[in-house]
Amino acid sequence: MEWLENNAPRKAIEYAMVDGTIELLGAFSCIADGSNPGWIVKVISKRGLSWNIVITVNTFRHKYFVYTVKKIPWKYYMGGNRPLYAGDKPEVYKELKNAQNK
Repeated sequence: MEWLENNAPRKAIEYAMVDGTIELLGAFSCIADGSNPGWIVKVISKRGLSWNIVITVNTFRHKYFVYTVKKIPWKYYMGGNRPLYAGDKPEVYKELKNAQNK
């Protein structure tokens, strides 16, 4: 998470990562229709402000991109056996994925 703190898209997010809570939502096959796969991290400041931070990788250019999204695309949640892919609460995320796919 230190890497994300150093590459946060806004200073407010950087500060929130120090004082607030961080939840890894896990891996997603794409973040928006047609986008690259990536991970989403939810950051909540101690004041209650929240951001959904996306991290995607461009494998051709070997670059990481970090930005925020308003909605979580649960239908694209991948999960997996590894914590980085499953996220902090995989059972909850699987239910959210199933609910969005209905």
